[in-house]
Amino acid sequence: MEPGDELDGRYRLVRLLGQGGMAEVWEAFDMGGDREVAVKVVRPARDLVGQWFDTEHMNQGRMELHGRFRREGVVLAGLSHPGIPELYGRGTHGDRPYIAMRLVRGKSLHRFLETQWPFARSVVVAIACQIADALACAHAARLIHRDLKPYNVVIDRDGTVVLIDFGIALPLSPGVTRYTAQGATLGSKGYMAPEQIREEPLTLRTDLYAYGCVIFELFTGRRPFGTERGLSIVRQHLESAPPSVQEFAPWVPDDIAELILRLLAKEPGDRPPDVQTVLKILRPYLPVPGDPAPDPRVDPDPTRGFREPDGSPAGGADAARHPVAALRAARSRRAGTWISRRSVEEVLAEVGKELAEGQAGPATERLAELLPAARRQFGADPLVRRARTACADSLRIAGDCVRAGDLYRQQVDDIGGSADPVVRAERLTALLGVAECRIPSGELDAALEGLRDVVGAAGALPVGLAERIVVRCEDLGVELSELGRDTEVNEILTPLRRRRP
Repeated sequence: MEPGDELDGRYRLVRLLGQGGMAEVWEAFDMGGDREVAVKVVRPARDLVGQWFDTEHMNQGRMELHGRFRREGVVLAGLSHPGIPELYGRGTHGDRPYIAMRLVRGKSLHRFLETQWPFARSVVVAIACQIADALACAHAARLIHRDLKPYNVVIDRDGTVVLIDFGIALPLSPGVTRYTAQGATLGSKGYMAPEQIREEPLTLRTDLYAYGCVIFELFTGRRPFGTERGLSIVRQHLESAPPSVQEFAPWVPDDIAELILRLLAKEPGDRPPDVQTVLKILRPYLPVPGDPAPDPRVDPDPTRGFREPDGSPAGGADAARHPVAALRAARSRRAGTWISRRSVEEVLAEVGKELAEGQAGPATERLAELLPAARRQFGADPLVRRARTACADSLRIAGDCVRAGDLYRQQVDDIGGSADPVVRAERLTALLGVAECRIPSGELDAALEGLRDVVGAAGALPVGLAERIVVRCEDLGVELSELGRDTEVNEILTPLRRRRP
């Protein structure tokens, strides 16, 4: 392929941007869409011959490579997020599959680290939050990226952080083909989780381990593993305790340092349950409108969209859906919006109708938008708790377990250790919601543990309140039993059933 070549009469190649072991990326012009694009295409077979042992191995390898490449196109088509390149088209040039997507101009995070580290804390947090927000989009689609590393993150010229290269992404769907021949262990060994190295089943928390490696490097300028003498980097990921980020950057806040240690836990169950938990800790440290530019200055500047009062780097009509705009709003919690109790009650009634129909619709989204302002104005009021529960229940029933789980956790935090038995029952109900939201991502052990905790606490409630909790526990138990955890469910629920009147 050469500059000037056209793919399917639509994409005219301009220049080669780079190539990896299996594919090359071209800057191209989309004549149909009148825009610049990036075209990723499988490298020619003659360039790949040395990677296979014989003709049979080569044919199988090419089939799996092409299958994985085509799946990348399908994956991108199913994701909609400004921090992930959108797919424009896909096809085949000769016998070489290609995909066309948004062209991201800027610097890879690897290059950014190499040339501009050390960074101000605001820069690190702005990058970390934008990566996490893009990762949350992938995880909501039940997709493991599997190769999160600085080379696969690009900071666009306007400061937008973009997660790229979903070439080995793994959908967590029944019957999905596992393409493995092109490297027994897919991923990059400097950032791979222990279960990935051991070729064990992966979960969404596998990406969280790699994410922990990346933000450790952002804070310290070094990877958490790789310099210890006497052990290979793979052995260190498998066996060595991760260092504290504060050993190399003492100024890192304690809660972030603790978060990174949890992200780097050897066992997936010891890591944070999801990306939203990570964002909850990082968001308070984001820059806000009016903050000064970072010192030392960086180019591109990932803090720009948070600091500038005119919105996200995307600007214009798209600013509201841009991750920077959303993250900044979550950080600043602007107090300018006033709402009445009556308006919350009205939207809550509409959500009740949507719940009865088993779907989250406009009322649920409206209530989700009102909740932060309602919490600021009314505190941990019964109305706020009722609205949050209804919104979380509606989102969960509609399948949006990421946002639902976040709302249930907010409910648990808001209630705290109240002595009021009615409020304590609300807290246990929210904990059951958290457990239910972990099932779709395959976190069955965590869901069982949540069920066990609720059962242990329900015995202290008055009989009438406990009975309602028992019903919810039984519902959760049915879901877990259907997924093969019947023995553990019976063990957990038997004491509760014995206490029933």
